Amino acid sequence: MVHAGLGYLAAADATALAAETQARLLRGLEQATAMGTAARASILGAFTAGQGYSADADYSPRAWLINRTGVTKGAAVAYTAWTRRAAAHPDVAAAMAAGEISESFARTICLWTDKLPQDCRPAADAILLAAALGGADLRGLAGLAAEIYARSMPENPDKDQEAFEDRSVRVEMTFQGAGVLSGDLTPECASVVRTVLDALSAPAGAEDTRSQAQRYHDGLHEAMRPLCFCIMMDSWTTGRQTARKPSSGRACTLA
Repeated sequence: MVHAGLGYLAAADATALAAETQARLLRGLEQATAMGTAARASILGAFTAGQGYSADADYSPRAWLINRTGVTKGAAVAYTAWTRRAAAHPDVAAAMAAGEISESFARTICLWTDKLPQDCRPAADAILLAAALGGADLRGLAGLAAEIYARSMPENPDKDQEAFEDRSVRVEMTFQGAGVLSGDLTPECASVVRTVLDALSAPAGAEDTRSQAQRYHDGLHEAMRPLCFCIMMDSWTTGRQTARKPSSGRACTLA
């Protein structure tokens, strides 16, 4: 039935469908992709545990996938990675199996929570899943993941004080208004910055030829634009309405 349904959609004239129907089918296909990923991870996990690949004289499940299913090495690596990931993040795998979260969001959540201490991961998965199911976008999830990471760090007053004293960020203006950004970040700040930039620097598609460094730059630009607007609005409203010194805009940003 799965093959028949997908075959029917692939052969259908999509241009003859109404936009509403196209949107409904695209959402359904995204759910199907997530559910298929969860199903493959479960079956491949059992296949690996039982060493089913050895019956075909293959030395690993990855080799079996390449030799017996006609996939590339990259695809085989991704499939076996999901087998391990689903075992380590059962709640995320269950949400995918139910079609409640996309494969890409699920993978991103797992990558974030894998950076946490082992005992913190299940709770972090549950928090991020709840936020995603509640409608949070990737930027909101990134901020939440960064906060979870910062709170999971072990407390060390001496080390925190040392990091506090050494922290710095420098922006040097160069030719025609270009700039050079450098600095020394605390672990908490570095985690937040890295999480936000990772979330905003994903390739835009197969035609996106930017390097990772260029995508990081563009992600930083995208993250700063709403903050700049918020600060300017705060400056205008406080100066105009109360005549007090404008704030940094932090309260507006957090709101």
